[in-house]
Amino acid sequence: MSAAGLYDSIPNVCPSNPTVFGNAVSRVWASLYTRRAVLSRRTAGVPQNEATMAVLVQEMLSPDLSFVLHTLSPTDHDHNSVEAEIASGLGETLASGTRGTPWRLSSGKFDGLVRTLAFANFSEELLVLGAGPADGEVSHLTVDYSKKPLTVDPIYRRQLGQRLCAVGFFLEQKFGCPQDVEGCVVGKDIYIVQTRPQPQ
Repeated sequence: MSAAGLYDSIPNVCPSNPTVFGNAVSRVWASLYTRRAVLSRRTAGVPQNEATMAVLVQEMLSPDLSFVLHTLSPTDHDHNSVEAEIASGLGETLASGTRGTPWRLSSGKFDGLVRTLAFANFSEELLVLGAGPADGEVSHLTVDYSKKPLTVDPIYRRQLGQRLCAVGFFLEQKFGCPQDVEGCVVGKDIYIVQTRPQPQ
């Protein structure tokens, strides 16, 4: 059962503040029992008394872009391309089901051809401001797509699509099956936050 986006993620938490950290862990644990989570497990045939929760604590990055890669095209099940969904700022924009569309790119694993499937139109991007407290909150800013290279610069779009494709294809080869990959771009660096077998 894929639980992608089903449980809460709490960004921007200071681990050295026991009150803030404890509250964040409690919120993640509590998300095991949201109505949506309970109904999703019931539909999948998972008994509620077998539901468990672990909390993963990761270093917080302040990404320019966040992405999800599908190394097997979810659109047409093409094994020769990697599809990327990309949003400005934190990945919560993609994971939370926020209204709007991400940039969608399809990149050929073997020919390097990058196609733009959609341009982004989320109204907000979520950011962690360096001067703010690490209290589990993020800033919501209106996106100006006329200033985003992924919108206005086709060379940048092609190069990023090819780089993401290479990362996704490498992970697919490493783990031996199509992957569902989450990550982010910080400056010129690409970070992988997680990868798992892609539901088919």
